[in-house]
Amino acid sequence: MEKEIKLEIKELKKYYPVLKGAFKKVVGQVKAVDGVSFSVNKGETFGIVGESGCGKTTLGKCLVNLQNPSSGELLYNDTETGVKNALNLSKKESFKMRKKIQIVFQDPYSSLNPLKTVYSAFEEPLKIHKMGDKSKRKKIITEIFELINLKPEFMHRYPHEFSGGQRQRICIARALCIEPEIIICDEPVSSLDVSVQAQILNLLKDLQEQKELTYIFIAHDLSIVEYMSDRIAVMYLGKIVELADAKLLYKTCKHPYTEALVSAIPTPDFDKEPIRNVMKGDLPSPINPPNGCSFHTRCPLAEERCKIEEPNLKRVKGSENHYVACHLVSTVEE
Repeated sequence: MEKEIKLEIKELKKYYPVLKGAFKKVVGQVKAVDGVSFSVNKGETFGIVGESGCGKTTLGKCLVNLQNPSSGELLYNDTETGVKNALNLSKKESFKMRKKIQIVFQDPYSSLNPLKTVYSAFEEPLKIHKMGDKSKRKKIITEIFELINLKPEFMHRYPHEFSGGQRQRICIARALCIEPEIIICDEPVSSLDVSVQAQILNLLKDLQEQKELTYIFIAHDLSIVEYMSDRIAVMYLGKIVELADAKLLYKTCKHPYTEALVSAIPTPDFDKEPIRNVMKGDLPSPINPPNGCSFHTRCPLAEERCKIEEPNLKRVKGSENHYVACHLVSTVEE
């Protein structure tokens, strides 16, 4: 049975101008997201991984229109109105779409107004989207609090009165209160203790099953992404260099960059010495990326072709759902 595509991104780019001098002359572009394409199926968790500076957070913000993409298409399959390009909507249509796609940020404390109670933080989006009267809104908030295992009377407390794990649960609940279809999770557990991380991840899985949600899960911890995701895209310097089903990616990763990331995952076997593929050098500047393959400056297997010709994301030979952008891997022309 063919899966329903909920979100499709085509050649999405986000460039930031580099300004210089008194007249603010544009002298370059920071290529934070550089021609990214992928699709997300309804009900799945699509993971995005990569080291700091690869553009994954900027991509997440583009998907919820917190950043305006420089170019590309963002096709959203609305349950009510069908497929629409979210970047070409009218102000009224864009407002309606914002209700369907929500985001959970990395830092739960900065996501909440310290001067307002949690109840106020929940009630504001409900008011904006005109979801019921005062009693109806209170009922929605009470039900959401019970869903995330917090006592409803806690809603009248201020953010500083909660622990880090409780604040993150509150941020997840706030995203859920206006009944979205897609949630962007931007490193939602990276600032939490390991035991609390497990609670939040299990909560996200339970909510996905109950609410039939679609997740885009952004993180730099590959073990967490493996646990959460159905498919994973690996980003490097604003581009996707490998995309595959989660289990397939971890068992038979093809790109040298992915191999280095996977080898860095801690192993619980203390008797076996882990083999680490340590990357040399730093991430190149997104203002002036290398010619050819952007990873060739750090790749131990790089050939002369890698320095000249940029590889495209192509399907790996002998595999249905595995794509890689590398000259050293046998791929299929499509």
